[in-house]
Amino acid sequence: MNETRAARENRQQLLTEGKPYKKIIGFTIPTLIGSLFQQLYNMADSLIVSRALGVQAFAGVSSTGSITFLILGFAQGLTAGLAVQISQSIGSGDAQAVKRHYIHNLVISTVVTALLTIFSLLGTDWLLAVMRTPADVLDYAQSYIRIIFGGMAASMFYNFFSNTLRALGDSKSPLYFLFAASGLNVVLDIGFILFTPLGVAGAAWATVVSQGVSAALCLILILKKVEVLSLKGYRESLQLSVLLQNLRLGLPMAFQSSIIALGTIFMTYATNRMGSMAVAAYAAGNKIDGIAVEPLRSLGMTMLTYAGQNYGAKKYSRILQGVRQSILIAAILSLALGLTMVLGGRSLAYIFLGTNDTEVLGQTALMLLVHGVCYMILALLFLFRFTVQGLGQTLLPTLAGVMELVMRTIAAFLLVPKLEFLGAAVATPLSWLGALIPVAAAYFFAARKLHRET
Repeated sequence: MNETRAARENRQQLLTEGKPYKKIIGFTIPTLIGSLFQQLYNMADSLIVSRALGVQAFAGVSSTGSITFLILGFAQGLTAGLAVQISQSIGSGDAQAVKRHYIHNLVISTVVTALLTIFSLLGTDWLLAVMRTPADVLDYAQSYIRIIFGGMAASMFYNFFSNTLRALGDSKSPLYFLFAASGLNVVLDIGFILFTPLGVAGAAWATVVSQGVSAALCLILILKKVEVLSLKGYRESLQLSVLLQNLRLGLPMAFQSSIIALGTIFMTYATNRMGSMAVAAYAAGNKIDGIAVEPLRSLGMTMLTYAGQNYGAKKYSRILQGVRQSILIAAILSLALGLTMVLGGRSLAYIFLGTNDTEVLGQTALMLLVHGVCYMILALLFLFRFTVQGLGQTLLPTLAGVMELVMRTIAAFLLVPKLEFLGAAVATPLSWLGALIPVAAAYFFAARKLHRET
């Protein structure tokens, strides 16, 4: 097929040419840095809240994590799934299809944002009550999460625009915008929390405003410089068939994220019953662990775009070669990250929490140790899941999300009552293992098909 002008202009960004491992690493590094800076939104909130307002305020903000993951995770999963059609279209060199999918995705994202904002604000208090959020942190939790949900559009459209850019092969521009937004977030956190009476609400406002700036910068870039996404001269009307086609890929990834989030809600419910110190330890462990696994997640996210573009270009053997090389990269990363958690977990907990409470530090360190030794399981889960999703497959990856929910539920209601905090610590690795089984099967079947078509 003849290359379009748009495809030629994006040649340097495409993942369909050059040595796979070099392209994968080159794409992953900006994605990783961007993900880490996005983590800094929450990290800055947590650190400043913990140090300025106390452990209970920190526990209140952190106790909302599973609820925000339930709603915002749906939005993030949706936008990642919607981008698959764009990556496949750019890989095949079809600029008109890229435009078509982009405008339909924009409509879908706008409608979903409005619905999620309404339903999340109406259900917040009920969810906090069902999770038995401790009374001494409930006010903090309510103040924080209402603002986060009210400003959901900022998060939704940053993820939409950044995932679209990554689908085109541009993982650097979203990174640059996050640099600016993360710096703004820290400044606003300090200003709102220390110099206004807003308290934890100030941390929420800082996050919303910063994410809104990121989204606006992405949009400005798209309007001014990303020609393949220009709607100038675009005359096609919205088509129900295209909307349904895109939703077929977007909704399973969205539901997958929310299914996983339900499991974290059950775990939050279980830890809430152990008191605010256990909530703080579990939250701190999740925050630190979330940063530690970002290299693995970013590598997996790269495979979503890599598989999509190469599938669109019909370079099937290149997909399999890229997965093999990524497994080796993931093994090295898992070993290094795992050793860091095993050997330095207590020190990381102290740096994060800023307390000498031996119970909280010990529980956090235990959680990091258990997670750290299981990182290779998570690495394979990310690689296989995102690869098959980049190929357009949704059924078994969604089943993997159900398996994560089942394993976390078992841990929450069977292991935690017997093992207490240790039960909470092993819940996440168990969910990784449960999810890996259907995802590995999905990749195995997909690889066999790709071999036949090579």
